[in-house]
Amino acid sequence: MKHQKTIEQDVIKYVKRHNLLFDAKKIIVALSGGADSVFALHFFNKYKNKYKVEISAFHVNHNLRGNESDRDEKFCKSLCRKFNIPFYSSSVDVKSFSKENKFSVEEAARVLRYNELEKFAVKTNSDVIVTAHNSNDNTETVLLNIVSGTGLDGIAGIPFKREKIIRPFLSVSKEDIKNYLKELNQKFREDSSNENLEFRRNYLRKKIIPLVEKNINPNLNKVILNSSEVIRNQKEIIEHFISKVIEESVMSNSRSTSINILKLKKYPKTVWGEVFKNVIQNYTDAEYSFQLSLKLNELIDCQTGSLIEISKKYICIKERNQLIIKKSDENSFDELKIKVGQSIKISNKTFSIEKFNIKDVSFNKKKLEEIISVPKINSEFVLRVWQDGDFIHPLGMKGKKKISDILTDSKVPNYKRKKQLVLTCGKDIVWLVGLKVSEKYKVTSKTKSVLKLCLI
Repeated sequence: MKHQKTIEQDVIKYVKRHNLLFDAKKIIVALSGGADSVFALHFFNKYKNKYKVEISAFHVNHNLRGNESDRDEKFCKSLCRKFNIPFYSSSVDVKSFSKENKFSVEEAARVLRYNELEKFAVKTNSDVIVTAHNSNDNTETVLLNIVSGTGLDGIAGIPFKREKIIRPFLSVSKEDIKNYLKELNQKFREDSSNENLEFRRNYLRKKIIPLVEKNINPNLNKVILNSSEVIRNQKEIIEHFISKVIEESVMSNSRSTSINILKLKKYPKTVWGEVFKNVIQNYTDAEYSFQLSLKLNELIDCQTGSLIEISKKYICIKERNQLIIKKSDENSFDELKIKVGQSIKISNKTFSIEKFNIKDVSFNKKKLEEIISVPKINSEFVLRVWQDGDFIHPLGMKGKKKISDILTDSKVPNYKRKKQLVLTCGKDIVWLVGLKVSEKYKVTSKTKSVLKLCLI
């Protein structure tokens, strides 16, 4: 059992090693009333002059245990009054939030708690939020992540810092914290839900970890904490390397993200998975999984035009030397009729036809625009996706040409071909949108009035 002074020195060393209070002036202690957070309040109240910080405490009432939750809040308020520390609290409805977002009660409580803490930090212009996670919490988190199936993020454990949140007590065990408070004769609140073995973390804490400590390694917390730090450092090295690979091989715009296969193949396949994971997580709202990584690996060696579904919203297409990730519903519509002077919505774009005197017509280089002579017959136009057998008489050519051949000559990617639009008038294809306009509708020196076609 560690002495009170030894425990404090452990924390001081940990704070210094990880530079957790760099330039901090105002700190918030997340105070639940449990042993860990009461210890955190004691520690920073004792060393506030050493760190030159102003302390406040913030309590989130989760309203999960009726009167017991209210008594926790009263205890925290009383404790802060004793130390002359400003106390603030917030009340949240965890059960409703859990149902609405399909979270477990544990996850819902965690999300709401951090949301409230971060809002309060902004409101009070505080520099740091202190949460009182200890080495036991880290052990439980790592083991839960391993049995749930996780990558380096999970095995790296609880980070000592994440944005404004710091965790200065990860080097201290739960037992040491309770003994510390016992020496001070300081009471704390016991959460009755911690005894409920239906919660996975409680089952692990009560049933599994004690057996491991008894029969395999009594220093489990310390070993896992050290391993977490090693893995966290390795993860940082890997992320730095992967960021360089992504910078070299990934291009993204508002419509799609492409991965250059030739550049990706310069690296081992183990690197590919990390690139895929980064792209999926940063450029889509789809969920990444090991199975998706396998599918993307296989797609690299498939023929051009092959595709897989990433989610209901996204697909990935093999296109020559690229993998293209894009939304799956782009330009999905039936044929649309449009008259001169009208505009129509196509997915997230607008198509319009306007009549101008040729002297007044102007162009915007940022828009997809074309001008044609006014048809002799006042016909209705139709905008649709091209079909097999479609022809156009391209401007400047003597005869007709298949749309499929023009798309091939223009090196239009396969996934774009399937969505390629044409504007028709009667039986004629007037405009292969963005590529070719018909010779039959060309503007000549005798043309006075024109139609301006625009897709934006």
